[in-house]
Amino acid sequence: MPIIPPAYGPWRTPSSQPPFVTVQRSHSGDYAVTVRPGADPVDVSSALGAVPVDTVFTEAFGDIDITLIFRIIPGTPALLPTGIGNPPVIPAMR
Repeated sequence: MPIIPPAYGPWRTPSSQPPFVTVQRSHSGDYAVTVRPGADPVDVSSALGAVPVDTVFTEAFGDIDITLIFRIIPGTPALLPTGIGNPPVIPAMR
């Protein structure tokens, strides 16, 4: 399969190949976002929408397929200072 994906169809990943971007949750609660060659910005941003807003990027692995690890910060959500309120809740994520 070439790196440049086809410009047709709502789902660009060929059926015989893994998706260009995947999100998996580990047993420890971390989120692993794996990006394969051929992914475009829409693929990556769509996948990152499945990662909760109270996580932070902690590390990355890989050469060709890159895996980004996001970890939930215990206690107060990472993106909000104390006393500001709760992070936005997107129904599809929670």
